[in-house]
Amino acid sequence: MRISTVLVTLTTVLAISFLVKLGLWQLDRAAEKQALFDDFAAAQAQADELKFKPLFAMNEEPERYQPVQVTGQFLDDYLLLDNQVYQGKVGYHVIGLLRTEQRPELVPVNLGWVPVGLDRTKLPQLELPNDVLTVKGWFYQPNTDGFSLAKRIVEPNGPPWRIQQLDASAISDALELPIATNVVLLSEAEAYGWPRSWQPQVMSPEKHQAYALQWFSLALALLIVVLLVRRSITKTKKEGT
Repeated sequence: MRISTVLVTLTTVLAISFLVKLGLWQLDRAAEKQALFDDFAAAQAQADELKFKPLFAMNEEPERYQPVQVTGQFLDDYLLLDNQVYQGKVGYHVIGLLRTEQRPELVPVNLGWVPVGLDRTKLPQLELPNDVLTVKGWFYQPNTDGFSLAKRIVEPNGPPWRIQQLDASAISDALELPIATNVVLLSEAEAYGWPRSWQPQVMSPEKHQAYALQWFSLALALLIVVLLVRRSITKTKKEGT
């Protein structure tokens, strides 16, 4: 009987700890998302003041979404970042590779969204600007920790090359080209490129906070139930003696 009680208590403690951990994780995610939205709002305010700073003239790496500009010329070849949604439709983000005089690495520039088409085996054939341009946009460091269903980050048989992640190391190895680790998101105000909107398309901090409240509530409810059951058992034992 004693062993059974210990197991029940241990299981309950583990369950409550797990629920509390889930709640804390959601709060951490809420803080991350809030920082993302704050960074984007700050970038928009700087852009309104036309503070696009030369990317390679900075002494340190820019902040996320900081307005930057970089001058160079696009390669004819480009990348297609798979599984990108725009206005409810699935397609690709077109990633141009900008050659500059300041660095040997090619700077990836996200030029916007194109539809996937009816046949996924046929990739969109696009023409990128071929003049020397001063690209204005937002500095961004891609997340390479995401899960991918594809076996390869870079699919063969390009160009264009369909990719599953903007993993600079993997792309550099596959294409034998030097690729910078950062990305420039082309400003929505630029006349070239394809449809784009860089407003973060992620779950809001408020939703994460709501989920955290649910997990904490479940933990509290479980604790109350256990205490009531223990109290009832203790009372029954006293009445039986």
